[in-house]
Amino acid sequence: MRIQVISFLAAGVFAGLSTGAAMAQSINTQEFSTIDDAITALGPTLYTELDPNYTTTSVTNFNFDAGSRQFTLGYGTSESGDIVVIENDQEIAAFSGATRAEAEALLMQFLSDEFRQDTEALNRVVANTPNDPVAGTPASLQARMAEATFQNGSDVGPSPRTGGSRGRGTLANPNLGLSLQSGRYTGPGFSATINTIPLSYSIPLNDPRWAVKIDAPISFTTINGVDNVSGSVGVGLRIPVYDNWTLTPEFRVGLTRNRTAGVTAKLAALSLTSNYRVDLGQGYGLTIGNSLTYSRTFGSAYDQSNVYNKNGVEISGPFEPKLYGLPTNWQFSVVHTKVGGDPTFIDEWVDVSLSVGTVGSKRNVTWDSVRLGITYTRANRGIEGINFNFGYEF
Repeated sequence: MRIQVISFLAAGVFAGLSTGAAMAQSINTQEFSTIDDAITALGPTLYTELDPNYTTTSVTNFNFDAGSRQFTLGYGTSESGDIVVIENDQEIAAFSGATRAEAEALLMQFLSDEFRQDTEALNRVVANTPNDPVAGTPASLQARMAEATFQNGSDVGPSPRTGGSRGRGTLANPNLGLSLQSGRYTGPGFSATINTIPLSYSIPLNDPRWAVKIDAPISFTTINGVDNVSGSVGVGLRIPVYDNWTLTPEFRVGLTRNRTAGVTAKLAALSLTSNYRVDLGQGYGLTIGNSLTYSRTFGSAYDQSNVYNKNGVEISGPFEPKLYGLPTNWQFSVVHTKVGGDPTFIDEWVDVSLSVGTVGSKRNVTWDSVRLGITYTRANRGIEGINFNFGYEF
């Protein structure tokens, strides 16, 4: 009997399990989309499905083939452990327990640790495929963190978070922003859906042109059939340069699980974002946003370091209908993103956004704003995306 996990790092397609006396005589096959699923499945339930003659006292070997690593798992004679792991004809680990289940738990942890340490393979996936949820595409956590930072400080795009960047007046109240973003990206060998819930909170200081800004988006993504949950928290300080120009330095941390590789990835980012506004008169305005974000993984097998340079311009104008008795306007923006540093599969894209909504009420720095927008993304390698955005700030 043997188990085969087909290379998920090289092919980036699927992991599978099979059993048989020899590779050419495999009896049954089960497929798994992630290495997490494949490792978790190891045990008597799977073995019995693959071979009805299997028992917890069977003496047998399993081959665990993950493309870049191949292991032979040797099971002993009793229900106690005695599981040995062989790689390249050399024993590299052995496990024992009061029961075979205890030994299998140790084996599963060992396999998870071994794949978690494959830094070079992870870097190849980021650079050469669109499958990685941590970095490499606009759908990845690293790119979403840079986007959240840019929107939180620039006020360019379909977000309603005007209060966060346009502090003015002599009195101050905090601003809470609730948003929902839903989108889909497609391209050669790539399909991703993203649903994001961005939460933001601005706390003006004694001089309300200054403010502490907290931003915490949570994203639920499906990248080429694999589901992931990611999130980040950013804390920034809005600094007025002039009445129409603010700078926002920010520190952000993020977390996600790469279920395909069995790795929990953590990222940290430092950024500086600029918001410059020009009043064109008669309700029209021009906003220029720029940000530079340095992002790096830490505390895991990932070794990814990148710089995101985002530059955008937005034009806004009055819109005739009123909403809840408040005046409305339209906003049209174009944002260019360039990624530098370690190689990524996608390193450049453009976002074109159009939104309509209420104009933030100028009760000092308390802004009430409701916006609905759509964003079209065009990236290199033929990747395209559509995002729908809804938000409310009060």
